[in-house]
Amino acid sequence: MEHSSDDTGCPSFCHFADEKHPHKCPALGTCVDVSRQRSGKTKGSQCHPNYKGKLCQTLRLGQSAANPGKSCKHILESKDSEGDGEYWIDPEGKGNPLKVYCDMKTDGGGWLLVANFVLNSTSPPDWTAESSYRVIRNFANNKMGISVSALKELRSHLSFTQLRFHCSKKQGRTFHVTTVSNSTGEAVVEYFSGQKDVRPDSCGSFQRMEDDNSKLVIECESWSNDGKWGFNGGDVERRLYTGFARVPRSYPWNILDGSWYCDDWDHDPVSPGDFWKIYVR
Repeated sequence: MEHSSDDTGCPSFCHFADEKHPHKCPALGTCVDVSRQRSGKTKGSQCHPNYKGKLCQTLRLGQSAANPGKSCKHILESKDSEGDGEYWIDPEGKGNPLKVYCDMKTDGGGWLLVANFVLNSTSPPDWTAESSYRVIRNFANNKMGISVSALKELRSHLSFTQLRFHCSKKQGRTFHVTTVSNSTGEAVVEYFSGQKDVRPDSCGSFQRMEDDNSKLVIECESWSNDGKWGFNGGDVERRLYTGFARVPRSYPWNILDGSWYCDDWDHDPVSPGDFWKIYVR
């Protein structure tokens, strides 16, 4: 181990991966506190952050661009996740990773955020559904959403099988559902991924999450007057955002063209902190 000191003056040593050069710290080495033992573990047997293994020399999946996961679910199943937050993934496996947001807790975790709108004022932002799935890396700007074509492209790389919709208004209610893992739920995924244009049945296609208190969920047979997701006509590329789940003139989901609804119809004004999110898994 080669001793050194960081720019704060705190002593540290280099934990190297190449034992043939014990006096050199390779580029892939990591500096850790002197309180750590030669194994690279702390006195409490904890590896340096982002590392694992007997000698704490293996980089955890998704913790850096050098070792991205395939998806949030891939990182979760590898047991390298560290809760909700930012992770690196490379859906295409071509060495062009993205830093994305993963929900690693809800309903078992492994959810990738593909649309994120969080209001910071009572004036909702103007925005456009992006045509490339790679803009999911812009989740932190709180006005990010991809088009149906972009979601279709993403599915060609990840083969996700579920969608999750979550919106909430401070002065209103919360709508929060995931599509189920069967043929009924698959029809919903195919519809919103642009693989099929047949509008799927609503009742029986989703599971209600614990925080959901919406009227939409209990009136699924009335969605669009025919008990189905979406509606006939409209812009296909924006079907994720405009009235895809709605009891007409009562309880729609909508975040386009100045109408920001979450299980309401002009009844509940928007407030800072209101949000609309879509995930895939």
